Amino acid sequence: MGEGTTGARRRRNPEQTRTAIIDALLAAVKEGVFAPTAKDIAQRAGASERSIFVHFPGIDELRVAAVDRQSEQVEALIRTIDPELPLDARIDLVVEQSADIFALQRNPRVLGLLESHSLPAVDARMRLTDSRIRVALEHAFRAELSRTGESDEELLDTIDATVGWPFRHHLVERRGLSRAAASAAVRRALAALLHADHPGRSDFG
Repeated sequence: MGEGTTGARRRRNPEQTRTAIIDALLAAVKEGVFAPTAKDIAQRAGASERSIFVHFPGIDELRVAAVDRQSEQVEALIRTIDPELPLDARIDLVVEQSADIFALQRNPRVLGLLESHSLPAVDARMRLTDSRIRVALEHAFRAELSRTGESDEELLDTIDATVGWPFRHHLVERRGLSRAAASAAVRRALAALLHADHPGRSDFG
């Protein structure tokens, strides 16, 4: 690398270098590079390969840190939706949120699910984010979930699955739909669930 890059390295504090390494790994994964080498990560971070192992005992620790950063970014997209809004307005906001989260998770989620089987810390962090999304959905649709007087966990499971990564991944990756077309399919499915047996049910398409 040139002298300018070396100078930039020297001006970084340790936390900035650590952050750059994590961001470099995430950037690679988002581009579809699921197993970037230490050399690739270092080049993307503008750091030395040695610095990776100064900040992280091993690649697994770096992966856990990257999942934590990714999870924080996903959680920043979770909205607190007013449950008093009209149902269709809440559905639209949830579908938009699901599209934003999928755009961020599209490739990292694939790798995260694989790594969750061998890295308990990755599994735990992903489950925490999933639970926070679920809590937000429960808040947004509390009226529909409590029609019988008790929280309908089965309906919440179905809502969660409908707006979650797997369904949208199928629509986008396997069916080849655009973001807008996938969102229309998610919205239609969600509306069918939530308008069922609902007084004043409206038509939807």
